[in-house]
Amino acid sequence: MGAMTASPLFNSLSVNDDDKIRMTDLHVHLTNNFTIEHAMDLARKRNVTFGIVEHPVSWAIKDDQILEQYINFLSQYPVYIGLQPVEPGWSKNYSPELLDRIDYILMDPQRVPMANGEVLEIWNFDTYVDDTEEFMKRYMDYTMQILENEPVDIFGWPLFLPVCIARDYYTLWTEERMDMILTAAKKHDIAIEINDMSHTPHEAFILKAKEMGLKFTFGSDSRNQNAGRLAYCKRIAEKCDLRTEDFFLPSRRVGQG
Repeated sequence: MGAMTASPLFNSLSVNDDDKIRMTDLHVHLTNNFTIEHAMDLARKRNVTFGIVEHPVSWAIKDDQILEQYINFLSQYPVYIGLQPVEPGWSKNYSPELLDRIDYILMDPQRVPMANGEVLEIWNFDTYVDDTEEFMKRYMDYTMQILENEPVDIFGWPLFLPVCIARDYYTLWTEERMDMILTAAKKHDIAIEINDMSHTPHEAFILKAKEMGLKFTFGSDSRNQNAGRLAYCKRIAEKCDLRTEDFFLPSRRVGQG
């Protein structure tokens, strides 16, 4: 995990006259209704290569046996194989040999542990924040825990805020907080996801990250026909003049198994 390379199997999006961005969506989930066959059909129609992610530990992939089945299944298709853990310390539950077969790890800080023992799942529309500054302190602590201590290749959903405080986005995401995130990501060679669902992060953060030499990925976090659309990702990439060399790609070429 963590190595960057360009694959000739990728299709491209013209972002400027001098360069092309290879179109990848590294944040796609499969479901009983959105199958690998559906994903492959969309990939062909939209000229996008997908990375498939699934949740380990207490969610879908509970042990080595299921992880190996997951890897073997996806290895039959031209996709990258990823995991999206949601709990710190998750990796101790799996053998290093199997984890070495995973192309990348994407992790986000959307399950924020609070002082009273509650875990806020901040993607939920009805998430309630009664003390904004206390929430931001806990949110930043959890974010830094992930960036500093977890085996992560891609930091997902960067700068997302619960709906109830989202109107204060530009006030809450201070220079100090953004710099803390970017410094830790740079230190550990972690790419920044540009998330199409949440339309985050914003231009200023992306330009800061680019100046520091961080890499980026596109992610739809989709389980349906939205996979590979990436409208926000394309617009903000063009606005920030992102080029092929600004993007993270897993080291395994798609289709090599």
